[in-house]
Amino acid sequence: MAAQEYDQDGVGEGIEESDDQETVEVLEFELGTDGFCVEIGYIAEIVNCGELTSLPSTPSHIEGVLNLRDEAVKVVNLKQLLDVGDTYNDEKLIVFKRKDGADSRLGWLVDGVRGVHSFAPNDVEAGGDAPGVEGVIRQDEDFVIWLDPAQMRI
Repeated sequence: MAAQEYDQDGVGEGIEESDDQETVEVLEFELGTDGFCVEIGYIAEIVNCGELTSLPSTPSHIEGVLNLRDEAVKVVNLKQLLDVGDTYNDEKLIVFKRKDGADSRLGWLVDGVRGVHSFAPNDVEAGGDAPGVEGVIRQDEDFVIWLDPAQMRI
């Protein structure tokens, strides 16, 4: 069974522009109740996750592959990779652009998509030593963790 397209109504709302400094656009998403984001330039599309085919002899955070318009997408259980839980409320799949020389694309399972937002690079606070964590962005009383898929150990 192929994946179903995710209705992206609302994605793109809330983009803020700043005349004073450069801004970075990110896609904000949820893992449980926590907010995460990834730079929008990495993302090809967002789909509802369909039926997966298991891959033998792969790390436990690789859920399998998805047939997305006759192209294989390797699906990563991001909660397990980041150790932030294991069950999903609503499986959306963030599909990344193909890396040069890669034989398949990669997708992250997430609970939901909040939208596209912009922020100034100086809004990013220290993020710790975890591979792929670029930093933390404060939004009112909450934090959003900025991930860099190119730096994550998948």
